[in-house]
Amino acid sequence: MIFDTLSNIEKYKGISTNLDRAIDFIIKTDFTESEEGKTTVCDAFYFTKAAVQTGDIADAPFEAHKRYIDIFIPLTGREIVKTAETAHLTVTYPYQDADDFSLLEGPAQTNVINTPDTFVILFPQDAHNSAGGVDGEKISFEKIVVKVRVS
Repeated sequence: MIFDTLSNIEKYKGISTNLDRAIDFIIKTDFTESEEGKTTVCDAFYFTKAAVQTGDIADAPFEAHKRYIDIFIPLTGREIVKTAETAHLTVTYPYQDADDFSLLEGPAQTNVINTPDTFVILFPQDAHNSAGGVDGEKISFEKIVVKVRVS
């Protein structure tokens, strides 16, 4: 998992070609002008803009992917993103290739507060859950999820 300020996102280029392409796109794109829903950009990545409601994620399951890296970028509001390495969790719903996800349970290893000034990059080994309410707050906010194909 990578958690940092958006002003530093370019520093994470070099991990993979597809991630580099997604980072270049993120840097030049004003997502506030994007339509809600899924937008396919190229064969390497797509993004979804969604209105999200925060809630209690303390006991919520983690999800994990094998084919995609997730990048979470809130446009408004804030959210808790909890993560743990898949190797430290118990699978509760086996991997579904068609939907590229599995569900897992166990303790969080990291909780971060993601805001419009920050981003989180989650790799296949990073099980995650997001849209947690900070200090129990329940708010609606807009969020971008960039899905980058693992190369």
